[in-house]
Amino acid sequence: MEAIYEIVERPAQRITGRLWEGTFVEAADGAIHRLIAETQEHRRRTHPRDHAALIGLSWNVRSEGFSYLVGYVGEDRATFAEPDHMDLPAMRFVTTMHHPEGGDVFVQYQRMFDWIAAEGHIVDTSCLHYREEYEAGFVSPSASSLRLMIPIR
Repeated sequence: MEAIYEIVERPAQRITGRLWEGTFVEAADGAIHRLIAETQEHRRRTHPRDHAALIGLSWNVRSEGFSYLVGYVGEDRATFAEPDHMDLPAMRFVTTMHHPEGGDVFVQYQRMFDWIAAEGHIVDTSCLHYREEYEAGFVSPSASSLRLMIPIR
């Protein structure tokens, strides 16, 4: 199945959640998936009727690792005891849905970068490198779908 890419806009918004900083090796060993699962479980307990999408923002800050903020739109001290947040301006993204049968997420991101270049768009990493949106109940890219997003100018 061939991926469909589209350009979407997200309004200025505050993402409130938990910040993780670590290496690519730690992430591959499951650190991000554990953080997502813990965040979703806590949200289910504190907001049982809310099924808002969980948002992951990442930016590469050094060659061997990156920072990752996982959270929800808005400011929510009920979900996070000591929340971190990031205020984002209105942004444009190239986006696609990644489904479990689609294989490796990083391969999909590379295809997105190739499409962006072929279409003449310019990647904009001034705020972040990637945005991912996870529906309630997300488990992992090999078991659940997620929206992949790369910021562009």
